[in-house]
Amino acid sequence: GEDPLPLRRAKITAEAAVKKAERATAAAGKARTQAEEDAVKASESRAAAEARKQEAEAAVEEARAKVAEAEAYLEEVKNQPGCAHGAIWWMQRELTEKKKFMPTAKGGIAK
Repeated sequence: GEDPLPLRRAKITAEAAVKKAERATAAAGKARTQAEEDAVKASESRAAAEARKQEAEAAVEEARAKVAEAEAYLEEVKNQPGCAHGAIWWMQRELTEKKKFMPTAKGGIAK
């Protein structure tokens, strides 16, 4: 008869390879599921960040409008007779100082 040892060894090796392939397939399936979940989370985070960005831009526009309104009121008060020119000068000075620390694209001035 034939030697059963190489046949048995080949059978064991084949079974081990099948088990290893099944484990790798399971691990790949888990990794794929995790990647899909992460992609969903990332798209949700991106949408939330976009919404926050729009809220911030709206707040900046609102603040810019308030500053323009305050400056217009300051000019109106400055043109009235009998006002405290020292206090008005001080307010203008503070506005100018604040604008120095704003980006020029957002209404700031060069230092």
